[in-house]
Amino acid sequence: FRMRWSLVVSSLFVLSLAQEEEYSAECKNALAACESDLECGNRLAPLMAACTTGTCQPQCRMAVLNVYQNRLGRALLRSDASCLPGREELKTCNFLPLGATVHCSLVKLSCEADLECNSAWEAFVSECEAESKKGVCPARCGTLLSSVTSSQNGAAFASCTCTDKEDQLCEHLKDNVIGSCSKPSPPVSPSIPTNSITDVPASSRIQPEHPDDVSSSALLSITLPTVLLLIQRLL
Repeated sequence: FRMRWSLVVSSLFVLSLAQEEEYSAECKNALAACESDLECGNRLAPLMAACTTGTCQPQCRMAVLNVYQNRLGRALLRSDASCLPGREELKTCNFLPLGATVHCSLVKLSCEADLECNSAWEAFVSECEAESKKGVCPARCGTLLSSVTSSQNGAAFASCTCTDKEDQLCEHLKDNVIGSCSKPSPPVSPSIPTNSITDVPASSRIQPEHPDDVSSSALLSITLPTVLLLIQRLL
């Protein structure tokens, strides 16, 4: 029995070492820094507990957003997250700020933490949020949103997403606040010229002679020889 138990312990130790080798130094250093800080550690604990179901629950989302608002927490989430227990769920639910697609609420926090992006974002929201909610996007609002998405921390707004688990705030942000100005304009169909006679300008069409002009010229050609003949007879 003791020998079997020793084999089990040895196997777990080897497995633990193998997993440790998969963790990047960046992630391990960021995790150690967060855990050694009281505030960051308190924010991190709910994330480790909630982000293990693989179903993108609201509790996991709120925990991620809470961690990201801490400086050390941001550094941890901006790593490859290889040392976090819930890294697979974070990837699946787009809760990693450097992922190919990012949750819209996380993009907003990332933008607000950057001076350049936050300045452009505040200008867009203050001038255009009311009109965007109505589905209207004036040209100036499109320009302001372009300033946001052209910044490094705001580029993800162009393709951000939401979960399907009670994510109303994200959906409002995606569909209403930025949705009106991020939708592509409908294509304009080009006009195709035709050879129809109806396309000929009125000024270039051949107009028929006036009926009075036609009858007068015909009458003149008939009566003139007759008058000359009568004059010759009288002479």
